[in-house]
Amino acid sequence: MLLIKIGGIQNAIPAVIAMLMVLIYNLADTFFIGQTHDAYQVAAVSLATPVFLIFMSVGSIFGIGGTSVIARALGEGKEEYSKKVCSFCMWSCVGIGIVLTILMLVFMDKILVLIGASPETWKFTKTYLIIVSFSGVFAIISSCFSNILRAEGQAGKAMNGQIIGNVLNMMMNYHIKCNT
Repeated sequence: MLLIKIGGIQNAIPAVIAMLMVLIYNLADTFFIGQTHDAYQVAAVSLATPVFLIFMSVGSIFGIGGTSVIARALGEGKEEYSKKVCSFCMWSCVGIGIVLTILMLVFMDKILVLIGASPETWKFTKTYLIIVSFSGVFAIISSCFSNILRAEGQAGKAMNGQIIGNVLNMMMNYHIKCNT
């Protein structure tokens, strides 16, 4: 019983930290853009966040669904099948990510209207959404494989991946802030 509790804690703490990284990621963007003291740029980040979350949710669909199938396959001793499912999740994330990116770029103006961009925030929101769109494939893959790694008992690796992504995001934000 004690082993189960220890194993649960070993997986739970890194999983919680990794999930907090998504919040920190968005806060870092808002913090660095807030340093410009331009409310319209901060509003642009807030307006673009739901679009970013769409990419994250697609990754979660494949991560959580794939995890279920992989766990059952491993439980049945079908290791080769579990690898195929993992590969399917990866390539589905890439394919859907590319399709979503193209759709976002093609329908950018309609999306801006839908999310409520005003004339004052339009240019900033569009610029930020273009960046979010091109990074969408990576956000989907990250979200998917964080779930898969946690399900395989490698919550620490999932957490490390989230932390590395956040540190890179903050470094890029700082670099952009220093060069503007």
